[in-house]
Amino acid sequence: MKYLTLDTTTKVTALALAEDGHLVAEGFLHTSKTHSERLIPMLDQLVHAAAWELTDLELIGVVRGPGSFTGIRIGIATAQGLAQVLEIPLIGILSLEALAWAGYGRAAEVIPILDARKNEWYTARYRWRADKAQPECLTEPRAANPMAWLNELKGLGGPFLFAGDAAGKAQSLIQEILGVKASVLPEYESLPRGAYAAQAVWHKWQEQGKGEKIEPFYIRLSEAEVNLRKKERLGGDRKDDQV
Repeated sequence: MKYLTLDTTTKVTALALAEDGHLVAEGFLHTSKTHSERLIPMLDQLVHAAAWELTDLELIGVVRGPGSFTGIRIGIATAQGLAQVLEIPLIGILSLEALAWAGYGRAAEVIPILDARKNEWYTARYRWRADKAQPECLTEPRAANPMAWLNELKGLGGPFLFAGDAAGKAQSLIQEILGVKASVLPEYESLPRGAYAAQAVWHKWQEQGKGEKIEPFYIRLSEAEVNLRKKERLGGDRKDDQV
């Protein structure tokens, strides 16, 4: 089965073409351009380089969050549009779950951390077991204060392996709190990769064998939604005052 994966949940645009779980081609771009500017040109170049046609695709996988609200929407909209035109199924995976593949085969628990802004990380906790084809989730995805999360991990044993776009910048803090119990992957392994998403999508497809409706996975409200709720609440308060 030939399939495509899309990950636009961070500043990285990460694409992959794979067949039956085997990576065929991978695209990675981490520049100042937006996903809307680079996604389709990257896809076109990747398909051409692999000597594939879009009509060869039998499945599309998309990373549906958590991450950038705009990025999540762009990725899902693109995946849905392609799947509808090509009449093929869709599979959705989480960004943190995909990053857990950075620690495949390692004894340490994998801690993906993504920059959620507002002094928070999107994070979770995974481990690999010999009898499992996918990472086991030990702590569900959440938005967490870095200091609070690291201190929580300190009481859980370890060792821990950190990956994600926040990992490099947080290395000093991680080492300060967790010491030898923690290691941080280098950037070339730590950032979202098409190869990680390709593995996560394939194993999920193997488990369920059918497509699904894709919904964005937002851990918290976007800034626009927060402001809208504030306006609605203030508007309601003013109406109450007028009664």
